[in-house]
Amino acid sequence: MKKITTVVGFAAAIAAALVVAGCGSGSSSDNTVIVNGDVPLAYAKRAVTLNMNPTDGTPSAPGGDLIIREKSSASAREINVTAAITQGNGDVSDPEVSYDGKKIVFAMRCPTSNTAAVEGVPACTGRWNIWEYDTTSGGLAGGSLRRITASASDDDVDPAYLPAGRGFVFSSNRQTLSKSEVDGVTTFAADEYERERVLNLHTMDAQGGAITQISVNQSHDRNPVVRPNGDIMFSRWEHVGPRNRFAIFRAKPDGTDMFVLYGSHSPGNSFLHPRDMDPKGAYAGQVVSSLMPLSRTREGGALMMIDAANYSEQNTPASRAVPLAGGQSQMTDRTLNDGRGLSLFGRVTTPFPLWDGTDRVLVSYRPCEVTRDGDVIPCATLTAEELERLNNRDRTMEEVAADTVQDNAPPAYAVYMVDPKKQTWLIVAAPPAGFMYTDPVALQARAEPNAAQPTVIDAALAAQGKALIEVRSVYDTDGLQRMGEPMIAAVDLPAGCVRGIAQTAPLDAADTRASVADLARIKDPADPAYHCTPARFVRAFRASAPVAGMTGMREAIGETDFEPQQILGYAPVEPDGSFKLLVPADTPLGLAILDSKGRALQTHLNWIQVRPGERRTCDGCHSPRRGAALNSGVVVNTMPGSIKSALSSQHQSGETMASLRTRLDPAALNLTPDLVYSDIWADTTQPGVRARASINVRYTGNANPADDLATPAPVAGVINYPDHVAPIWTRVRSAANVAGAGTCTTCHADPAKLDLRATFGGTGRMVSYEELLLGDPIIDPATGQPQTRLEDGVPVIVRGPALVENMASGAESISRSSRLTEIVFGELLKSSAAARTAHPNPPAGAPDHATLLNAAEKRVITEWLDLGGQYYNDPSKSPNVRRVVALSRTAFEANVQPVLNSSCAGCHQPVGSSGAAQAGTSFLRNRFVLTGNPEGDYNVTLTMVTDTCNAAANPLLARPSTVPHPAGATGQATPVLAPASAGYAAIASWISSGCTR
Repeated sequence: MKKITTVVGFAAAIAAALVVAGCGSGSSSDNTVIVNGDVPLAYAKRAVTLNMNPTDGTPSAPGGDLIIREKSSASAREINVTAAITQGNGDVSDPEVSYDGKKIVFAMRCPTSNTAAVEGVPACTGRWNIWEYDTTSGGLAGGSLRRITASASDDDVDPAYLPAGRGFVFSSNRQTLSKSEVDGVTTFAADEYERERVLNLHTMDAQGGAITQISVNQSHDRNPVVRPNGDIMFSRWEHVGPRNRFAIFRAKPDGTDMFVLYGSHSPGNSFLHPRDMDPKGAYAGQVVSSLMPLSRTREGGALMMIDAANYSEQNTPASRAVPLAGGQSQMTDRTLNDGRGLSLFGRVTTPFPLWDGTDRVLVSYRPCEVTRDGDVIPCATLTAEELERLNNRDRTMEEVAADTVQDNAPPAYAVYMVDPKKQTWLIVAAPPAGFMYTDPVALQARAEPNAAQPTVIDAALAAQGKALIEVRSVYDTDGLQRMGEPMIAAVDLPAGCVRGIAQTAPLDAADTRASVADLARIKDPADPAYHCTPARFVRAFRASAPVAGMTGMREAIGETDFEPQQILGYAPVEPDGSFKLLVPADTPLGLAILDSKGRALQTHLNWIQVRPGERRTCDGCHSPRRGAALNSGVVVNTMPGSIKSALSSQHQSGETMASLRTRLDPAALNLTPDLVYSDIWADTTQPGVRARASINVRYTGNANPADDLATPAPVAGVINYPDHVAPIWTRVRSAANVAGAGTCTTCHADPAKLDLRATFGGTGRMVSYEELLLGDPIIDPATGQPQTRLEDGVPVIVRGPALVENMASGAESISRSSRLTEIVFGELLKSSAAARTAHPNPPAGAPDHATLLNAAEKRVITEWLDLGGQYYNDPSKSPNVRRVVALSRTAFEANVQPVLNSSCAGCHQPVGSSGAAQAGTSFLRNRFVLTGNPEGDYNVTLTMVTDTCNAAANPLLARPSTVPHPAGATGQATPVLAPASAGYAAIASWISSGCTR
């Protein structure tokens, strides 16, 4: 047979893909495409009906199998190694090859109705399990299958081999640490859309035993692989308030030392499928990844090369030897769309670099295709007018639906071999009609990564379920000053201070920053800079994961994209910016750096975790993640003479002020329930040395009883608006010696302006809550009607700023960004000019609002704001949150989900954030997210049910059956879901089936 070697440039790859795809899989021909350096490979064959999104970790559709191709050739023989098990009804994903190239570990799901057996027991459990195919003795076609996990209630996916025969790392919703027992029922944490059971990283031994959860994220941890140094690298869904994206993280195999590797503050939304390039190749130290939005691209995007060796973010270099920006670049010569909409040159997913010296990468690629009148056509045949329509983001959903051209072609991914240096794309495997090929892996031996040793832990701390966190200086920030002067307002500067954080040139010649915090001055009580720095406390808090399968959660959480949280306590930030504290292990933790009045200067917008007994040290807040800590060397070892000699004389080399203090007083490691600060450092017996002011703010027991709460105090760090904030507005207080004149509701009882009374609205929540959280509609002066705008084709009402800014960009806190705080404290902080215009200072003659609330009341409001402005941080206190067993998931999938897919899913899609600012789209679009995943759509639909005995009153039915819906569709004549429609009746019947009265 004559062999013709074909080399395809990327610009021509679309046409080649279309031609080869028509040949079918496994066919023979006289013209065979041979890829240089033939290698066998494996990949997942999956149905194009599969609805893949980054937010869905376990999607499945019948028709999937594991395929082996004998050579990296489009006409090589294919071997279906799982057909006897799946029997056409199952699915396969995430194959990974062993380091000797002879075994493939993968995930497979098949229904219990299948007749296949393994070792004498049914092979299929109805859930995703981990399997292995071993070619060691039988070759590619005669290998043996074994099932490693066999859960009938959990899903195990994304397996990868650990080095030295130590077993596997994988993603699972088993939640061996995260799940809990409530009233005898096992409850699982749902992701931060309250949808799916969260996938966390787990490890197990080679036989499937000793399964251990090693990550505790609030949303999914996906795509774990092992780096050359033995670290686990994976994609983590960071969903905290406005941050909503996947970044690349790394950790040791025992889950310790977990930290972001790249992508928390870089362009693009979701970095998935990260893998190291060949550590001995031309791209050593770089990571290849796909980059895409959270939804609507069938898990495809751009092919990215990330310079992880030289950058921690796109604009955060590790040294002066590289440009200031350059952390990521597209690997293709033509730009692929990493966002929503058409990608004229196609989309890529699941890249796999070969570690064989060729620097090639296997990828799954789909060309740009659309449908015209229902027929699939290449985008290259579109007219200019059609292209303009498809790229027009200002069309309504109705206009989009009526178009004869639709961006809905099936994702027919084929496998290609890419040479990034030559920019050649070689077709390797084209799927048959109705299928895609994803997750290609080369079946060749590669260098085994280092077998990382477990972290040495503190056994005493581990026995207590605790860990230790030290930050060497909160003022050690990156060159973008994300914890620097931009976080400070003029009012924060004491008299005589022109800036809050004194600056100096970096001592390290390799430091890329123009200037850094002058810690030598900042920690010197004799220097004026000692009194200018803003940070006084760190607040530690934990996430309280939504429980899957509960009704009424969305209304209970409220008008915010933050999930429920709980304050764990406070610790002082020492003058050099250091702090050291004990925290609960295996818990999603957050840290906020506070000013002297307890308001967060900055909030950490990804969840931190520490394992039991782990002692974790960070250089700073948004520090460059490369090089030595700013608070080290001569800086940390120089103790100013103005510090009390009883302390400075006991300083040990390398100790921060927090380390010194907590070594001398171990009790100082414990978090305290109150804001208590005293300056133990300044030797005030010396001329010109004065101490920082003491701070003591408690709920009760303050030095001045007038500063105590007269309303219910939060318990165990949980703040619920109805219980703890709303009573402050109605508390009777005097002003100008007139009883009741200082009561908030004396003035603020006008529904047209601000109504803080304890009345309830149609949502079942207090009117005052929605008055604070929702801005007023902006009225069009010409029509007298609310202004609207289109967001992804959905008309939404344009609202002015609210008193509470719960979508503060970046890591700015809600309290300091909210106009409510500025009015309550009588200080201009970080609210927007628009908010100050919409909510001006109280008029002349009004009481001084800065004096109306006492210190404890201001503390409660500040804490509530900084946690996210939730209605309930303990949703179990809401009368509408409960488990309704009678609301059948089977009935939901059969009768309700089809209605939601046809009537609602077009609008209710996840929307992410991007870049350094991390400014997310309004949470109003994120509260009810539908992606087609049965489990996820079922759980999130339950959150919109509040009363099973009055179906029409539930938000799930009340909103879409009312005109207008969405609220911005002012010209709407008929409801999305008419009360007389069959869809409405189906949902109403399902809701009513849960009524037990």
